[in-house]
Amino acid sequence: MSFERRKGLGGPALKLDRTTKRRGLISLAAGVVALAAGYLIAATVVFSSPDRTPEALIAVPDLIGESAERASEGAEAAGLSFRVTGEIHHPDEPVGNVIAQLPLSGQFAVAETEIQAMLSLGPETISVPDVTGLSESQAALVLGRLGLSTATRMTASQHRKGQVIRTEPEAGEMLPVPSEVELVVSEGRDVVAVPDLEGRHLDDVEVLLARLRLLIGTVTFEPAALGAPGRVIGQSPPPGFGLRQGGEVSVRVAGSPSEVIEMIQGGRDN
Repeated sequence: MSFERRKGLGGPALKLDRTTKRRGLISLAAGVVALAAGYLIAATVVFSSPDRTPEALIAVPDLIGESAERASEGAEAAGLSFRVTGEIHHPDEPVGNVIAQLPLSGQFAVAETEIQAMLSLGPETISVPDVTGLSESQAALVLGRLGLSTATRMTASQHRKGQVIRTEPEAGEMLPVPSEVELVVSEGRDVVAVPDLEGRHLDDVEVLLARLRLLIGTVTFEPAALGAPGRVIGQSPPPGFGLRQGGEVSVRVAGSPSEVIEMIQGGRDN
C-alpha cells in the first residue's frame, strides 16, 4: 500500500520530467538547425566574396578623360546609358572631356543605368590686372584672389623700394588659371643730400653729381646773368634736399651756350 502510493506519487512526476527533457532536446535541435541555416545564409549572401557578382549587374566603365562622344559609346557598349549633367572649368582637361562621373568606375549597376557625367570647359582664363605702383605684398594679394601665383624679380629703379614697376606677362594679357605672374619690383635707391652747386663750373658739377650717383638734369643758359660764363647761378632741387640716387639736378648757368662751350674747350678761368 505504501509502495503503491509512492509509485503513484512518483510515477507521474517521472513521466513529466522525461517529456520536458524531450521537448528541450527538440528545441535545442531546432535552435541548432536555425543557427546553422542563419550562418549559411550570412555566409552566402551577406558575407559573400566581392568577386562573386550577380550576372544581372554590370561593371561601370571608367569614362574620365574621354570625349563625350567616346564616353557615350563606351557606356552603351557596356549596356548602360549616358547623360551630360553639366560643364565646369578644369585646368588640365581639354574642352569636352569627362572630368567626373556617377556611378563611379568599378561600381556595379543594373542594365540601362544612366551614367551622369560632368564635362570640362577647359582652363579658365583671366586678364592680368594692372598692379604697377602697388607694393609687392599688395600686388601678390590682388593676383592671388584671381587665382594667379606670383614670383618676384628685383631690379634697379628710381621708383621707391618695394614698388611694382611692371609685370610679366604685362597687364591686359590673358592667362589660364592657375598661372604665375612675375612681379618686377624696384630695389630702390639710397637718399642723398643735394650739394650746393652755386658758383661751381658746369664741368665740375657733372663730376660732383656723378660721385653721389646723381645726374645733371636740364641746363638753362642765362647770357644776361652776372657772373663768369659756365658758372652755376641756380639749381633745383636746392642744396640739402633729399634725393634718391639716380635723381636729376637741374642748373642755371651764366652765359650763352657758345660762351660756355668756348670756355670749357679753352679751359676754365680762375
